[in-house]
Amino acid sequence: MAIFMAFDTVFGQCSVAICDDEQVLYQQTLPTDRGQTEVILPMIEAALSATGLSLSAIDCLAFNRGPGAFSGIRINTAVVQALSVAAQLPCVGVSSLAVLADTAQQAASYADGSRIVALIDARQNQLYAGQFIIQDGKINAINEDNNPHGNEYLLDYGEQVAADVIVGDGGELVRADAQRVSIHPTAVDIARQAVGIYQQGGATTAAQALPVYLRDNAWKTLTEQGKV
Repeated sequence: MAIFMAFDTVFGQCSVAICDDEQVLYQQTLPTDRGQTEVILPMIEAALSATGLSLSAIDCLAFNRGPGAFSGIRINTAVVQALSVAAQLPCVGVSSLAVLADTAQQAASYADGSRIVALIDARQNQLYAGQFIIQDGKINAINEDNNPHGNEYLLDYGEQVAADVIVGDGGELVRADAQRVSIHPTAVDIARQAVGIYQQGGATTAAQALPVYLRDNAWKTLTEQGKV
């Protein structure tokens, strides 16, 4: 049974969870998007202390790799890289858009064939968007041809969106005949997504724990920084 430590600083919060394949062992979420570096590190220490685990007892680190708030993604990436290097742990980066869609599905269990579009306000009159369809009760990405980011893309404010369900803080910024859902994922939801990715061999090293901004590639990997 694998043990996961998950954290999120992208959804306007600091959230930490420790889970195994079947249950949540610890979770804490603080709603803040300021001073996250100073907040998240003591939260990680508190999580390990509360569960009686050392970092070396963790099997995989899971983090929100974006897209979303630039500073939140940068902090998430820096933390996971540092912990991964320190304890030689594999990492799983989870899409913020997939987490929104999956958390909505967990809450409502939409019928197979339902189309969920996750939208995050990217400012500058644009949204981060991801398309998903429910199959066998689970979300599956709808990938666009010639899109290097698969099902993730930038969408302008006011665009028409074809969906059955829209989730995320950008839902009111598009035109759609769809149910709009308010969902607030935490690190527990990050961990749930990471379990499947990990079991399918999708874990990476610290050097490959990469953020997804969609808009730019400003954050450097450890290799580019000359640290590994």
